[in-house]
Amino acid sequence: MKLRPNQLKEHFAKGQALPVYILSGDETLLMQEAADHIRKACRQQGFTERELFPVEAGFNWSDLLEAGNSMSLFGDRKILEVRHDKPKFDDAAKKTLQAYCDNPNPDNVLLLIIPKVDKKTQATKWFQKIEQAGALIQVWPIDINQLPQWIHQRMRNAGLEPTRDAVQLLAERVEGNLLAASQEVEKLVLLRGKGPLDVADIEESVADHARYNLYDLVDEALKGNDAHAIKMLNQLKAGGTEPTVLLWAFSKEIRALAGMAQLISNGMAAARVMQEYRIWDSRKPMFQSALQRLSGNVFRHCLLEAARIDQAIKGMGEGNPWDGFNTIILWLSGRVRPTQLSIA
Repeated sequence: MKLRPNQLKEHFAKGQALPVYILSGDETLLMQEAADHIRKACRQQGFTERELFPVEAGFNWSDLLEAGNSMSLFGDRKILEVRHDKPKFDDAAKKTLQAYCDNPNPDNVLLLIIPKVDKKTQATKWFQKIEQAGALIQVWPIDINQLPQWIHQRMRNAGLEPTRDAVQLLAERVEGNLLAASQEVEKLVLLRGKGPLDVADIEESVADHARYNLYDLVDEALKGNDAHAIKMLNQLKAGGTEPTVLLWAFSKEIRALAGMAQLISNGMAAARVMQEYRIWDSRKPMFQSALQRLSGNVFRHCLLEAARIDQAIKGMGEGNPWDGFNTIILWLSGRVRPTQLSIA
């Protein structure tokens, strides 16, 4: 069967999860959100364990069949998530997926995440066989003419009540980048709170120079350029940037780095970790450098400092938030190492 992404909620509300879900498309944000929806719905139905199979060079497809036939250590039902980054499948992949779908284990759900597949592939017997065992969800990009409507709906879901002109202005600013649009909506809720939103709010909160400086500052810290990052920090402070927004930008990246560092320390290859966290290719060198240069302990200290900053912003703790940002920059750059006194 075929499902549209906006049909997933209704689909899971009607009954049990299917044995197989094929999620296909090239729009990163929409693919991620659809996959999150499927995982959440499956967890609610008792599929609480998840095994990840990123298909890389040398991948052994028999591992998937073995996992599908084996019992969970704790007796939990499992989501078997296969990420295949290429639209073409080799013979081993085709045979394994068909064999799995011949006799799917009712205690498992297979989530196959793949790029956009053409009609020729969809017409093949092997693909039709795995589709018949479950559902194919094709994720299509948002057309530029549909973008304002998509942004409007996202704002309404977040509790914002934008004017038509405010929606149009944000659509023009993000230039078709859905991830940027999603981040701007999150920041608007953080800055303005829920409720009415007009053009003046958009212009004040998401001015191009402020947006790029905000993200550039975090990147400069991760690259180890502490002097430049601190200079940018002072410029943002002088320009009236809300510390809440800057804290959000820092915390988002630090949480990801802390999780990635933990996986690497557990023996997972860095390339696989990058894939797990969906790091864009253009940003991989920066993240890899930071992970090689800094220990997981540094990221944990940064998260604790971020928590202190949050308390100071809310008036529930002592200290100046901007001093806290300065400290995080120095730690991330490697200029200063956190000490045990930092977590007292």
